[in-house]
Amino acid sequence: MEKGAILETIAKEMQTGVLVLDKEGRALYANPFLLSAFQISGGVEGRGIGEIIKNVDLRKAVGDFIKAMRKDPQDVEINEGGRFFSVHVVSLKDKSDFSAMVFFQDITEEKRLETIKKDFVANVSHELRTPLASIKGYSETLLEGITLLDRGLGGIAPLGSDTAKDFLRIIDKHATRMSRLIDDLLILSRLESHQMTLVYAPVDVKELVLSTTAGFRKQAGDKGLKLFSDMPDGLPKVSCDKDRIEQVVVNLLDNAIKYTPPGGSVKVSAVKSDGFVTVDVADTGIGIPADDMPRIFERFYRVDKARSREMGGTGLGLAIVKHIINIHNGRLNVESRPGKGSTFSFSIKAVA
Repeated sequence: MEKGAILETIAKEMQTGVLVLDKEGRALYANPFLLSAFQISGGVEGRGIGEIIKNVDLRKAVGDFIKAMRKDPQDVEINEGGRFFSVHVVSLKDKSDFSAMVFFQDITEEKRLETIKKDFVANVSHELRTPLASIKGYSETLLEGITLLDRGLGGIAPLGSDTAKDFLRIIDKHATRMSRLIDDLLILSRLESHQMTLVYAPVDVKELVLSTTAGFRKQAGDKGLKLFSDMPDGLPKVSCDKDRIEQVVVNLLDNAIKYTPPGGSVKVSAVKSDGFVTVDVADTGIGIPADDMPRIFERFYRVDKARSREMGGTGLGLAIVKHIINIHNGRLNVESRPGKGSTFSFSIKAVA
């Protein structure tokens, strides 16, 4: 087999863009990956790099490289059409002629993950800063009071036992919030890294939903909400990890109750359809604006940030729900109208 045929096959199949330019900066060859990535139609032979790729920084870098006939490789990073590429330019000498080869590696996913990591660190830092500041402030006040009391200068007594109790309640509240945040972070991390062991077994959806709903009756009642369920007889069982699906129902019910004003209602229902069992959690709450809908399953994304934090939300509940349903090869859907309420639905395949 000829060496040229081998190299041509490699260039066609590789998932890196390849562009060969002559000493005038005109294209001699472009492989299929490059043509697809930059949506180049027609042949490239004889066309200048400016006709093929519009990025100004790249055109200048390659132009300067060819003009100077550089021997050392040159690297540049570009953003073209929302995709990021790491570009490597090397010289290609054939006897007395000078030309250049340009390699394009798609690093869009790496950039996305880098952004996620930065946002994650920023969000976690922000979520922990507020409760830690409150805990530190109130505990310092209590410690100062105890110190004064030990010195016979007053202290807790002048502060008042009721005030001291209020301070301790606030400390407990914020400590609980941080504990929930850490628990949710660990769960989400294990789900995303596929390190969570799932135990699949036939599960009675009606029994699971009714028992979970019962645990929220006091929370709903204290807020003046009606909580009821509509679970028909004869629902088939589903194959799932019971604990994880129970967590889905818990997270959805918790959100529904939190975001429904007093006097409203939350309803949990289920139905069998097309080989799946679908569970709906519907509320008459504040609803979700259309602009926010595409992002509600992102980590730490909140429609009403201040209100969510005040109610003790971690901003991770819906992200956890999404991962659990995806792992079960299920379906997740949400319908909402601002001021009218929301319905979150998930479907798990029924046991045949």
